[in-house]
Amino acid sequence: MFIFGQTPTYQSDEKFELDVSDDKRALTLTFSDLQAAVGGGKSPGPMSTRVFSLVLPLEGDEKKVEIEFIVQGFTLAHEGATATMVCSVNGQTTVADFPGMSDQSFVQKLKFAAEAPSECRLYVFLLVGRDSRNANAEAFLNVNSIDAEILPRAR
Repeated sequence: MFIFGQTPTYQSDEKFELDVSDDKRALTLTFSDLQAAVGGGKSPGPMSTRVFSLVLPLEGDEKKVEIEFIVQGFTLAHEGATATMVCSVNGQTTVADFPGMSDQSFVQKLKFAAEAPSECRLYVFLLVGRDSRNANAEAFLNVNSIDAEILPRAR
């Protein structure tokens, strides 16, 4: 049976809270400031990015592991602006694109599967952009939390 290791072996500078379940088969990362914004007084440039990375060790003796990652956040993009969130675990990737006129919470899932990995290299990339000629174009994108659970779920 696979479980998450005790502590991350690498992490970027982004601040987060880590809560691991008692059986070490599920965890939640909670963020207070993982966001990108552009337009208005936030960022005068046409684009803004933010990156989060974390290496989570895995322990176990099975031949294969499957882990579901659920990314939750919020985006607001006015007309003339866009937002994109990329989530990747060991090269398995999901992308969420939000066109102009978006104002919504989102939940993006990624099912990661691999043969006996020693770790999960988790990356989250946020990109917002706006039309430089549109003074009213603004975009905001954040990630509030990431839940991960080793499958199959415990009964």
